Amino acid sequence: MEKKENQRVKLTKQMLKNSLIELMRSAPIGKITIKKICENAEINRSTFYLYYNDQYALLEEIENELIDHARKHLEKINSDVGSLQYLEALLCYVRENAELFRILLCHRDSPEFQSAFVDASFQNLTRQLRLDCSDGTADYVYRFLIMGVLSMIQHWMEDGFDFSCHDMAALIFRLADNAVSSFSKRATP
Repeated sequence: MEKKENQRVKLTKQMLKNSLIELMRSAPIGKITIKKICENAEINRSTFYLYYNDQYALLEEIENELIDHARKHLEKINSDVGSLQYLEALLCYVRENAELFRILLCHRDSPEFQSAFVDASFQNLTRQLRLDCSDGTADYVYRFLIMGVLSMIQHWMEDGFDFSCHDMAALIFRLADNAVSSFSKRATP
């Protein structure tokens, strides 16, 4: 019985998440009411309040799940060319969740998600790639890489994923390798 209840809770939460994402296509989070979310999901408001305080708490859960999943991919990526498959897997995850990433990464309505995504990327990059330069210079190089890659991913989404995940991962690796070659000192395991 408990398993059935857990499945019901997961399904209800997923319906609420899908409803919010659908509504965010045409309106910013500040203009979306709990009433609209519930009507769109065909769930009553009392059920919504069992799980969330407001629409921002629902959005935060969506963002956290996405960041956690992306972080798992990012942790496997390092400066070794063998990591190309992990970057490719992350890009495929982005493509599979394109609508959600478009809303959260490309629209200015979710700066917290964008910041968290950049922070997760920054933490991984600084752990995996050691640069042979001052900390100040390294900070600029890391930010250049992260923001450049983020911009490429946004453009890739806007262009309808005109490159395959593999080709985009290869392009990112090639550009990143060229950008840091004069500063790099490969990390030791």
